[in-house]
Amino acid sequence: MPNPSRAAVIDLGTNSMKFIIAEKSAANSMKVLHEQTVEIRIGKGVSQGQHSLEDSAIEKALGAIEHFKSTTEEYEVDQLRVVATSAVRDALNKKKVIENCKIRTGLVLEVLSGESEASYIAQAIHFDPKSSKFADLNLIDLGGGSLEFIQIKDAKLVRTDSLALGAVRLTGQFIPNPKLAIPLDALNSIEKQVAGYIQSANIHLSKDIPLLGSGGVFYILQQLLGGTVLSKSDIRKLLNKIGSETINKRIDRHGVPEKRADIFPAALQIIDTVLSTFGIKEIQTSKFNLKFGILKEMLQL
Repeated sequence: MPNPSRAAVIDLGTNSMKFIIAEKSAANSMKVLHEQTVEIRIGKGVSQGQHSLEDSAIEKALGAIEHFKSTTEEYEVDQLRVVATSAVRDALNKKKVIENCKIRTGLVLEVLSGESEASYIAQAIHFDPKSSKFADLNLIDLGGGSLEFIQIKDAKLVRTDSLALGAVRLTGQFIPNPKLAIPLDALNSIEKQVAGYIQSANIHLSKDIPLLGSGGVFYILQQLLGGTVLSKSDIRKLLNKIGSETINKRIDRHGVPEKRADIFPAALQIIDTVLSTFGIKEIQTSKFNLKFGILKEMLQL
């Protein structure tokens, strides 16, 4: 029998699919029961702007959704939402993905706007203990297809921005062969693109307000650098090291996960540029991302 206090989210991102099941606890908080990430990279080709998702990637995604749906039945979940972000949002054949998802799984695939994505991420921050310490807080969420900026003032959301600056997107756009050492001019081009987009969007982050970072790259950085507070200098040093290495050395010498090793240099350059643009010396990691914000709404927390 379905449990009305349980909900699940399947998040079809550009680089990976994230799945979570949680329940509303007696203390009006949330307890995670199951969590899983599958590397699909449905957004291959996203750097080309007007792109279509490959049939093989769509097939993998639908297979994963079927598997996740069966898991929700085991947990007797009452509510399930399937959402998609940048790669599907920008795809020429997104209607095909939506239709095939409904036919194959019986589920409605919601394609979130950039603004909705950023707003849900902002809601997720309420679960982070760091957020209760600061009335003013900024957050960046780096995905495969987009980079979200969230600004909170007096504990209220005041601004969100979603820019087409994801790690998969910029790797494909500027790095000819991500398996080789990354040319300096490629990293410089990424830096110029990120700085230009930020300027065009008229985004301003104060260096005096704490900055959180969410997304897979921040989890990896936390493991590699050994802490939840990451200094700009350490991020830059790591970029200089792995940027000059082949992909195999990034994996073997530095412990970068194999599925992310090709896009990791671009991700580091994106973060470094954001910090440099605003004169920010450190960023704190947060595990609370899009799926947590959606769960907050579903469970009415």
